[in-house]
Amino acid sequence: MRALMAIGVIGLVCPNVAQAGEPITLFDFTQGTHGWVAAHAVENLRSTSEGLEFDCVGDDPYIWCGPVSQLPLGCRVTLTIRMRSDADPSGQVFYGRQFSAGNAVSFTVRDDGRWHEYEVLLPPQEAGGRLRIDPAGGKGRIAIAWIRATAIRPLLPPDVTPPRIADLGTAPATVQAGDLVVAHGGRQWDQYALRVAGQEMAQSHARLRLGVLVDGEPTYVEYGGAPCQLTRDADGRMRVIARMLDAAGGRWELSREFAPRDDGAISVQTRITVDRARDIFHLPMITLVAGLGTFGEEKTQAVLPGVEYLENEPSSSEADVRGAQAVRRMVDPYKLCFPMMSLVANGRYVGLAWERQDGLAPLFDSPDRVFGSGGHVLGLWLPGVGDGRLENELAAYRPFPLAAHAPLTSTVTLFGGRGESIAPAVAQYVRLRGGLPPVPEFTGGFEGAVRLLAHGWLDSAGHQDGTWRHAVWGTSFPAQPAADAPGYMLWLAEHAHDVALAERLRAGAARGLERLSPASSWEARVAHVARPFAPLLFGQIEPYAQRRLAAATQALRAFDAQGLVRYRARPSGPDYGSTHWEDHANGLSAAQLEPMLETAVFTGDQALSQAALELLDKQLNTYRNTVPRGAQTWEIPLHTPDILGSGRILSCCNLAYLLTADPKYLEAARYWAWTGASMVYLDPPTSGPVGLYATTAVLGATNWVAPFWIGLPVQWCGLVYRSALQDLARLDPEMGPLWQQLASGITRSGLQQTFPIEDQERQGLLPDFFHLKAQQSDGPAISPGTVQANLAEAYGKTP
Repeated sequence: MRALMAIGVIGLVCPNVAQAGEPITLFDFTQGTHGWVAAHAVENLRSTSEGLEFDCVGDDPYIWCGPVSQLPLGCRVTLTIRMRSDADPSGQVFYGRQFSAGNAVSFTVRDDGRWHEYEVLLPPQEAGGRLRIDPAGGKGRIAIAWIRATAIRPLLPPDVTPPRIADLGTAPATVQAGDLVVAHGGRQWDQYALRVAGQEMAQSHARLRLGVLVDGEPTYVEYGGAPCQLTRDADGRMRVIARMLDAAGGRWELSREFAPRDDGAISVQTRITVDRARDIFHLPMITLVAGLGTFGEEKTQAVLPGVEYLENEPSSSEADVRGAQAVRRMVDPYKLCFPMMSLVANGRYVGLAWERQDGLAPLFDSPDRVFGSGGHVLGLWLPGVGDGRLENELAAYRPFPLAAHAPLTSTVTLFGGRGESIAPAVAQYVRLRGGLPPVPEFTGGFEGAVRLLAHGWLDSAGHQDGTWRHAVWGTSFPAQPAADAPGYMLWLAEHAHDVALAERLRAGAARGLERLSPASSWEARVAHVARPFAPLLFGQIEPYAQRRLAAATQALRAFDAQGLVRYRARPSGPDYGSTHWEDHANGLSAAQLEPMLETAVFTGDQALSQAALELLDKQLNTYRNTVPRGAQTWEIPLHTPDILGSGRILSCCNLAYLLTADPKYLEAARYWAWTGASMVYLDPPTSGPVGLYATTAVLGATNWVAPFWIGLPVQWCGLVYRSALQDLARLDPEMGPLWQQLASGITRSGLQQTFPIEDQERQGLLPDFFHLKAQQSDGPAISPGTVQANLAEAYGKTP
């Protein structure tokens, strides 16, 4: 991740958005410039027969205009921009009377020099608003043919009828699987509760209504409270059927089957039919209210993987991101690392899982501010986001058709169990899916990976005569001698089938070693993953160990009596601790402890080992069953959940287990491994080939505003976590294969995201981030070592 790129993403890029009203052409640039001017790093702006053409001549180019009189006011607006670019994928639209990072929407540009149309969703606009377009992040040629606007208005206000505590009677019908029980009252369609280990955890919302168009007019029909019939099967299944009429005489049948599974979960299959064709704008397939009438708004933890990771605190808060993007109650499903949501309270967890391809919109609000129930809402609604419903909007803008007698079905899995954190819930989700998904196949396999990374070390702009850049990004990250690069290159040379390429790798490694002055340390590196292999390969072990020991002894001073590192804001920078309830976090403390423990393992120094282990024990006690956070406070708030935090403290636990063989460290390592797994894509987010095992780095934004990282994988952070997983796989005799598969998947996803050989400047380099929908790598191009650190294990080779 980086602090360099100022991309604002307050709003949504929304292809195929539900639209109301006719498009208005705001600007036809074949008829003139219409007051648009070159504002920064733009030259030769002119109107031609193809549109507004101009050259981007530097970093952060943009154009702007004065107040837009025809822009629809008081409602959401979709801007459609027809544009051609050969620059780069980074695009933005700023809006409002004053331009700021908080009033901007980013979109991914197809920089192939062809015409494309981009739809950008803006929040409600006010009179006097202006527009600014940043068509690229750097140099290139741009043309914009026209800009159109479409007003977006809901069909009806959302149905937010509050729930009532269900009266299930004295002897409700039940279905049980392990600790989970579904109890149904048998009188109304949505009249059931979920119990876990003898305690009620959630109830269904029985007062929701169905939204349909009757004679072309939107209306709500009673749905959740429809009278029903309940039957039981000998195998433990329970079926509930309800029938009802809409205002125009349409006959609806609602059928739901609760079936126990052998893995401790209950499958819920819902089937809805109507005898006449209908257009539906609101269909709550399942809506649960956790804590209703029991533990209320309190909780221990909750998770919406890749979007929310909460302790006893509100979802959709501004602790990690400010403005419109803070609202995450109904996100675009591609942002979810896997389709699951869960909540923990009173030593138990409850959750639901579903199939992404069913197109359901996930509703998650903790505590519940949608209905004001006094609990927490977990639901799945239709239409899905993008199919008539805007992200985070409860009201729909366009109906979807249901043909006569054509069943609409969905399958949701309810699960629950004992636990003090979301870790058991994530583990159960993996078991429900039959284990982790297969690791991705990288085109060309192992041989292709060796070739690609070799060209990254040798032929990309990251290599300069035996020195390497940490990343290629403008003039940032200058080249430097690096001790890790020669080691990685020599390993690739041993595995390259191309003899000439292998010789070039050996020669490049030799030149890299020449550029390392004898007085310099082996600590110099360009990869994010730090491994002390240079002295073991190239000598000078004793001086290296002495330097490491001296540095580790000095670093002891950073920890207080509680074994923690306290966050201190820089005098001239933002206070990243301002939105956290503490001045410390596990990621911040573990990041400084990890090299100390590694030094203790490397040197065998008993005094350092004892001191480092005492610090770790204090940290594990303080951070037991907490959320990983605070590992990137150079740009990310201390509070923000962070996969890098998982990786840092997991590595500390691994190293402690190596030093002591104490099983408490292995158990702690497993916990922190599961925390990071919640931020790994364990289900394909799109139909594109890249996405599985990509990693969401942080659940927030740089400087609380932009870039907004949810749904925008940053693989280098996941690869650091991967390396700690790989170490755990060697240490854990019981769960080693699972950690190995998870680590290998993350490595291979990193290879998939790596810039191809055809990209001369960035070939073999890892992108800082990856656009899932556009399937496009972007941002600073990072040295190959971060991916390569565990390439061997990903392909069953010797490291």
